[in-house]
Amino acid sequence: MSFPRQSLLVVQRRRSRGLVLVELLLGLLVLLLAGVLLVQALGRIQQRTKVEQVGADLQAFAAVIAQVHAKSGRWPATAAEAGPRLLDSGWADGSALGGEYGWVPPSTAGRPGMITLTAFAPGFPLELTRADLLALDRRIDDGDLATGRFRTGFNGWPVYLVGDKP
Repeated sequence: MSFPRQSLLVVQRRRSRGLVLVELLLGLLVLLLAGVLLVQALGRIQQRTKVEQVGADLQAFAAVIAQVHAKSGRWPATAAEAGPRLLDSGWADGSALGGEYGWVPPSTAGRPGMITLTAFAPGFPLELTRADLLALDRRIDDGDLATGRFRTGFNGWPVYLVGDKP
């Protein structure tokens, strides 16, 4: 009778052959998907930051214009009349969302003054969606684009009313 050379207690090792091509492709697919999701999340964060910046700018510009009115007793006819403090605060640079700021003084008919954000400047296309407008309105006003200080005006572009509360 012959006995096997190896005992049953000895575990034979299987030689590792490495990763199969399908496993490699699946790993790459997971990494690619994670990268796409990360880029989308970063884009949303960047857009939200721009909306926050425009909201802060509008409020700061309105405060400067209101201070000019309080000191002189009249509204400036142009942004340049509001003085260097307004122009040095980033007014001339345009908004973080594109477009450029403008000032429309109050009318004698009772319309308040308006800080406008328009896309008339060819170098500053306005990159603002309705969702951005609503987020901006929630940040600086009442969350309703038809009421309050922040509204949509001509062509759906945003305006920020300055002066007596609308």
